[in-house]
Amino acid sequence: MQKAPVEDVQKLIHELRVHQIELEIQNDELRATQAALEQSRDGYRELYDFAPVGFFSLDEKNLIKEVNLAGAELLGTERAFLIRQRFSRFIAPKSQDAFYFHRRKVLASKVKQVCELELVNRNGAVFSVQLQTVAVVDDQSSIQLRIAVMDITARIRLEEELKAANEELEQRVEARTNALKKANLELQEEIVQRRQTAMQLEESEGKYRIVVENSSEGIVVTQDSMIKFSNAHFEVISGYTREELSDLPIKDLVHPDDAAMVMNYHAQAMWDQGRPQQFTARLVDKVGQVKWLRKKRVLIEWNDRPAILCFLDDITARKHSEQVLKEVDAQLKNIFLESPIGIAVYDANGLMYGVNSAYLAIYGMSDATRILGTSLFEDPLLSSETKGRLLAGNAIREEVSVDSARAADDAVFDLTRTSELFLDMLITPLGMTTGNTVDGYMAQVQDITEEKAAQRSIRALSKQLVRAHESERLMISRELHDRVGQDLSSLKIGLDSLTREHSEHFDQDPELWEKLAEFSSITQQAIMIVRDLAYELRPPGLDQFGFVQALTQYGNDFEEKTGLDVRMTFTGMKQSSFDFDTEINLYRLIQEGLNNIHKHAQARRAVVRMVASFPKIILRIEDDGVGFDPELRMVTATAEKRMGLRSMQERATLLGGSMRIRSRLGKGTQILVELPHERKWYDSEKNSFDR
Repeated sequence: MQKAPVEDVQKLIHELRVHQIELEIQNDELRATQAALEQSRDGYRELYDFAPVGFFSLDEKNLIKEVNLAGAELLGTERAFLIRQRFSRFIAPKSQDAFYFHRRKVLASKVKQVCELELVNRNGAVFSVQLQTVAVVDDQSSIQLRIAVMDITARIRLEEELKAANEELEQRVEARTNALKKANLELQEEIVQRRQTAMQLEESEGKYRIVVENSSEGIVVTQDSMIKFSNAHFEVISGYTREELSDLPIKDLVHPDDAAMVMNYHAQAMWDQGRPQQFTARLVDKVGQVKWLRKKRVLIEWNDRPAILCFLDDITARKHSEQVLKEVDAQLKNIFLESPIGIAVYDANGLMYGVNSAYLAIYGMSDATRILGTSLFEDPLLSSETKGRLLAGNAIREEVSVDSARAADDAVFDLTRTSELFLDMLITPLGMTTGNTVDGYMAQVQDITEEKAAQRSIRALSKQLVRAHESERLMISRELHDRVGQDLSSLKIGLDSLTREHSEHFDQDPELWEKLAEFSSITQQAIMIVRDLAYELRPPGLDQFGFVQALTQYGNDFEEKTGLDVRMTFTGMKQSSFDFDTEINLYRLIQEGLNNIHKHAQARRAVVRMVASFPKIILRIEDDGVGFDPELRMVTATAEKRMGLRSMQERATLLGGSMRIRSRLGKGTQILVELPHERKWYDSEKNSFDR
């Protein structure tokens, strides 16, 4: 057997590798073209299938030719079973005539017609729908009916309920009107009775005493500074019996500090013929308790001699409440003035009438004279939406930023600060607990400038760490691919060459041939592992082919490697260009999401949808797996050192966005990531994107 020269073998291997690369490039181009066509087709199909309105296409014989998922769901029947079925089968009997005339009207007018009727689904349930139908001519010159079906059962039910409610309201109004008429008649009768009672009271001293004895006020008649008469309620107030009160000097009941004042009022009443006067004094009851009484006194005749009639109201509880309120008011005022939180109070019209020292210190103002009287609803820091919510009586809380230099230039505030100021502002309407009227507003302001600076520093440091991490990955990836991968490839070529050059010895030692073949296979596996590892560390397509192509290729490779059905759609990506941080973090989010689905979800399919549209980038990662409890998983993840979801959340926060997880056991999982997206325009002359 003649041996081939080593140079010819190596040249042949080189040509085979070049040919293999050319075939791979052609295969990638064909795959990209196929993916684009499938994406376009799936996009239009999804618009039709996932529309919220049912769509039906009927032929000239009223047979269903096409129906979308919403239409099949309305009829409760699989879409495949609806094809070639008569649409009239699903129309309620009482609506058959309506559909017949509707169909004739469509065919006659050739424009869209609308009607409402009832359909019957597979389970026999009747529901109301609105049909919007138009007639079109297909390629075979046949007339087809295209029908949009909208379920209006809820609207019909609501109209019926509204009608019933109106009828009930009319009945209630009529009943209430009759009741008011009856009450008016009863009130008139009561007025007549009261007049008769008043006349009887004037004529009957006995009935007069009944009124006095049952009065809710203490009634006392004094003459010569002695008590001549008292009612039952004054016995309760003083603690004395009526016999003990009889001829008791007034000064024995009055508090010593108020005795002179009370005697002066009584002396004045004896010669003052004016209207009754009112004053407040303290009384000491039988057990020594001090009680506050509000007194009204009037001059009368008692046993043909001048006397004073006193009406006494016990206001002890109110006095105690007033004292407590004064103490509470003093405490609240002290809290208001000394609070480290800046507080400003406004009246019902939104005009500021008070601030504390912390508020002035936050804004760097020396005194409040400049801002007192300013309107809350003219504050430039608050948006029109926020002001509208305040006028509606809603509390609001938001973060605002103040450009101190600009505010000083615009004469908004007399600020002494020159740096940007970040504030956490809580504005609460006052008085809403007692009714629907706003009595005023209270604004609480906290300076979070240092916290914001710390957050920016942490975010900047995190970005630097991510970049350093990715740079390290890139270096390792290149080392693996350029050095380790090349060395392994050389080793593989050497083993294969050695096998061919010494093939005549293998007949004598077949065990040697098996070992060389095994070593060659192990080397090939190592080459594949190193290549996959280098690809995972830093996908080369991200720099070479762009973000969308790299992710599409990654999805195809992931599907081939794991057997998971991976579907990816990208919308608005052709008009968008991302910076390095956004691209690599979005790539890692999708990578980590698919890895989590493969490891834990037991799913058959994963769907990745990304939409880039100003002002947001929306990324959805969904699966049809076993699902989980998101709150419990986030709590246990740290303890179990499973940081997949946590790292995804941190990447979303790093980009200034948010991540939400929706999952139920047995219902799959959906991860929704929303990121801010600046509007960028493509400049064809510069061949780049501009903001």
